[in-house]
Amino acid sequence: MDTNFNQQAEHMSGMERLEAYERQQQRHGMADNLGYTLGEYETGTVTLHYQPKERHMNLIGSLHGGILASLLDTAMGCAVMTHLEVGDKHTMTDLNTKFIRAVMSANESLTIVGRVESAGRRLLSTEGTIHNQDGKLIARAIATAIRL
Repeated sequence: MDTNFNQQAEHMSGMERLEAYERQQQRHGMADNLGYTLGEYETGTVTLHYQPKERHMNLIGSLHGGILASLLDTAMGCAVMTHLEVGDKHTMTDLNTKFIRAVMSANESLTIVGRVESAGRRLLSTEGTIHNQDGKLIARAIATAIRL
């Protein structure tokens, strides 16, 4: 990630960091690799949109489960960011993912929603879902984040 962005982010709330990162022309790290876009967001809820990439398909022709888990982790992490104050950081302490249905085509548009279900002083409980363009559930996850 851009060092300049990290220095600027130290003086932003989580919501401000999310908005500033989304405005960047050049993506870095996992955001660049995954290629999702930020959709709607508000405190505690973030929606991402993702079009599968051929490079993310596995040897049996389905979208790799690690990509689905990464998208869920990202959406839930972004939802946590909407609760963070200036100077706060977070990390996930666990991630439990259930794969419901395979994504067998790079033509299947996915919507990923991350939500904070409970925001305590240190721990935040999150849940996430992935649905395809037909509204069918692809995967769901729960995770816990800790403020650092």
